[in-house]
Amino acid sequence: MYRLVTLALAVLAASAAGQWVSWYPPGALIIPASPVNATHFAAYLGGETVYVKQEGLLFLGTPEEHNAVMQYLYSLCRYVAVDVKNAAQIDDYTVLWAADVYCGNGTMWMPLRWLLLRFSAYVGPVELVNATNATVQTPIGVFHNVAPAGWYYDPATKSVFQIPQHNYSLVMELGRLYAQLSDLKKQLQTLSQNKTALESAVAQLSAKIAELERQRKALEDALRARDAQIQSLLSALQAAKNEADALRRQLEAARAEANALREKVQALNKTWASKVEQLQLQLSQLQLQATEEEGGGFNALSILLLALGGVLVALFVYRRKRAEE
Repeated sequence: MYRLVTLALAVLAASAAGQWVSWYPPGALIIPASPVNATHFAAYLGGETVYVKQEGLLFLGTPEEHNAVMQYLYSLCRYVAVDVKNAAQIDDYTVLWAADVYCGNGTMWMPLRWLLLRFSAYVGPVELVNATNATVQTPIGVFHNVAPAGWYYDPATKSVFQIPQHNYSLVMELGRLYAQLSDLKKQLQTLSQNKTALESAVAQLSAKIAELERQRKALEDALRARDAQIQSLLSALQAAKNEADALRRQLEAARAEANALREKVQALNKTWASKVEQLQLQLSQLQLQATEEEGGGFNALSILLLALGGVLVALFVYRRKRAEE
């Protein structure tokens, strides 16, 4: 579990920085150990106390320097990995391991033998090797084009390798290829996102077009219905106009007939008036004659009055019939 947690933290940190980070060898054992002095660690494993001595490293410093080293180890060695070279049984409950010790702080690891690069009180072998175009990050600093010999982790290729035994130029080339692959993946992701956004936009536009098409058809149907209604109203208007024209012609004909009848009535009135005047004149003459011949024979006046009354009644009936027509 320690190894998995540390690996995840280291990958995040190194990926953010884009650098190799110092690491521990794949065969090393991670144990819950803590520093005892400048070169020894202690752990309790399987009922035994295990002391781990960093092989090939000596500390020749003062007590003050020792205190400084111990403070540094306490802060650095949150995790401890050991690559055991030799083991010796001290007693039934105590074992001494000679090993290469690696301390991890949660983001990277450092072999204990590198302490002499930070503290002059240490004595031991440390090799700095050429690492052209390489940048490595370690707890004791960042190195460019040169690196302390040891184990490193490349977050781009997720590989652990050793310098100088390992051909790091191949790792760098592989790292460049992984970086290019990562860029291509990002571009593909961006294109996929753009494609998704474009497809979404096309779907929205298609839906909008379908809605507009539906509205267009509805408007066309409404326009056709309105045109049909207008045509029906125009037909009704034309029929009304035709009917009005016919009624107008009938009215004109009726007016012409009425005028003709009026003229005829006027002519008849004149005729009957003339006749009435003649009858009245005859009546007057008869009255005068009757006065002169009073008492004698046939009563012509009565006959004349009856004739005049008949004429007046006939005139009245005729006018009434014409009025009814």
